[in-house]
Amino acid sequence: MTFEAKYGPWALVTGAGRAEGLGFEFANQLAAKGLDLILVDILSNEAEARASEIRNAHGVHAISIGMDLGQKGFIEDLVGAVGDREVGLLVCNHMYTPKDTPSVLDMELAQLDAMIDINARAYTHLVHTFGNQMVSRGHGGIILVTSGAGIIATPYATSYAANKGYQRLLGEGLWYELRDTGVDVTVVVAGMMNTQVDGLSGYPRYIIMETEPVVQEVLEALGKRVRVIPGPFNKSLMFVQNRLMSVKAVVNQLGGFMAKGLGKR
Repeated sequence: MTFEAKYGPWALVTGAGRAEGLGFEFANQLAAKGLDLILVDILSNEAEARASEIRNAHGVHAISIGMDLGQKGFIEDLVGAVGDREVGLLVCNHMYTPKDTPSVLDMELAQLDAMIDINARAYTHLVHTFGNQMVSRGHGGIILVTSGAGIIATPYATSYAANKGYQRLLGEGLWYELRDTGVDVTVVVAGMMNTQVDGLSGYPRYIIMETEPVVQEVLEALGKRVRVIPGPFNKSLMFVQNRLMSVKAVVNQLGGFMAKGLGKR
């Protein structure tokens, strides 16, 4: 099957409102492959602007849905907004973490709950709903964007990392459960990417990847690999941290790295 036949006609991408974001890069490259796009983001105006850009650049259909995926019952509203459009590819890319990066005990419980709702519960509801539709049709694809923080604990992003660990394990287990259904699942273990105007200014430039090659690598791996660690530096770093260092040494290393990058004491 061609890419469009297997994963089309529509791809639904969450967290696709920001022009510099990974979600919009996924949308652009999928549109270039001939798929129509559904862009979902809490930033409704930005999502519609991105949909307009895709329509103009690629000549495909593209719609936007402004929605808070942390709200209870969002999935029913989303299904209603999608209507009879057949979603053949789901890209779960949205995320939420506090910008001031507090430690776990310095966060309000309501904020921690919101992170779970957006980063864990919403991923689960999206996968369950659209995954079942794909299985009933006998083809489709699911891409879960996680993070290296979901493999090794990351101080000052501890709750975020725990959510990313949930996403990773959800996707890797789902890959096995769906392996004979015609529905492909790939988990992206992303490193730091150039998706923020100035939010990564405290980190070394050489570790920050551009979104275009990351998406290219992921789409080439879809249907072939369970887990994608994009970029040579990211791959090397994950190998060293997971194979050659103790957990204590890695967490200490990451704690100092994050403290310096975020301007913590």
